[in-house]
Amino acid sequence: MKRLSAILLGAVLACAVQAQPVVLTLDSCRNMALHSTIKSRIDQENVQAAKYASQAVTARFFPQVSANGVYLWNSRHAYVLPQIMETPFGTISPDGLMFNNPYADVAEQYLPRTTEWINEMTGAAYGNLYNRFDFDMTHVLVGQVGIVQPVYVGGRIIFAQKMARSLERIARIKARKNQSDVTVETEEAYWRVLSVQEKERLAERYLALIRQLEQDVLAAQEEGMATSADVLQVKMALSDAESSLAQAHNGLKLSKMALCQVIGLPLETDISLSDSARLDSMSLADVPVDMQQIKARREELQLLGELGNVARSGVGLAAAGLQPNIVATANYVITNPSMADGFNKSFEGFFSVGVSVDIPIAHASDILAVRAAKHKAKAVELQLEDARQKIELQATQSAQKVNEARYKLAYSKTALAHSEEILRYAQDSYAEGMLTATDLMKAQTAWHKACTEKIDASIALRMAEITYKKHTGQL
Repeated sequence: MKRLSAILLGAVLACAVQAQPVVLTLDSCRNMALHSTIKSRIDQENVQAAKYASQAVTARFFPQVSANGVYLWNSRHAYVLPQIMETPFGTISPDGLMFNNPYADVAEQYLPRTTEWINEMTGAAYGNLYNRFDFDMTHVLVGQVGIVQPVYVGGRIIFAQKMARSLERIARIKARKNQSDVTVETEEAYWRVLSVQEKERLAERYLALIRQLEQDVLAAQEEGMATSADVLQVKMALSDAESSLAQAHNGLKLSKMALCQVIGLPLETDISLSDSARLDSMSLADVPVDMQQIKARREELQLLGELGNVARSGVGLAAAGLQPNIVATANYVITNPSMADGFNKSFEGFFSVGVSVDIPIAHASDILAVRAAKHKAKAVELQLEDARQKIELQATQSAQKVNEARYKLAYSKTALAHSEEILRYAQDSYAEGMLTATDLMKAQTAWHKACTEKIDASIALRMAEITYKKHTGQL
């Protein structure tokens, strides 16, 4: 639903690009950035891929059913008996019986009349037998349907499932982290536009003051109350003010383009930011540093925690190579030719059920793999501890920077109030002829500087608050 609303909002904004400036708020910029970037879509695809990979590992617990078919063409037949068979008393072939010595001499001596008859009868019988065991294997068809069910595989599937689930959680954590990064980038771009926008307004006001001063100095010069040097100083200040205004115009254009790029709008879109969120409005009420909550929210620690789970599952997965494997199988095989009742050219099938057991005895590679996996798991634990310490320091520094930015903003507001009072006094004194144009320009310059510092302090506070939220996991 959120994605649909973001798409509709983008379509409406695209239609309004040519008509009038698009008014944006900080919330609308966040939503558009989160739903329009390619990175967000990539994260969603990675999450779905990790989800299905986890389900694929879980499916290994269930039987795997497969069917196979094979066709073979052979160039020769298969013969069980050899064409010529050597026996102790002679050689038998379809051509007859050839006695070896001394059997030939004995047969010639005692069976002179029957030798030829024995030879012919033996050859005919063996030839008939030889041809009968001629198997036509020219065309062979084999079909098989089998079921394989793991019974015990040393915990491979269990640890693989744990690893896959951790990887799925890692993908989700990375997606949240990327969303946080996009939110930070969007807020920084948004407040940068507001900052430059305020500086543009300030440059316009300052330019108006210098132009008014130029008119007053020219009028005073005509009356002999100002010198040419005063006029030249005012003109130089006017040139600087015009240059500052031009820089502010260009800076505002570039900062708006940068914001459009972040939130997925065309770079040429004319945008206007809502005045409901001013630079110096609604800062954080407090900057507590609760390390337990911060460490629980930080995506980096969550990632390292899941990586630790993956490493520990890797230890179990490596240790499974040292465990026995028991797999049950069931198959139905059908063949043509078949041997169910002698050799015949017909389809016959049979069932088979079996259990295979594999017991590793000497597997040095698996032992070394377990040791390597344990060291990897220990390395991840050390990385996690190091990250905890760095995040604690990071959060403390971020809180201190927020407080420092608040002090600077309060000081800049006080300095601005003083400079405004001094400027009013200088303007009144100049009107009464008690100050020169140079003194008035100094007061105007000091006021302009105080305004600029106040804007810079406001944006610095906003950036410090964004960094604090990021480092404390509040985005």
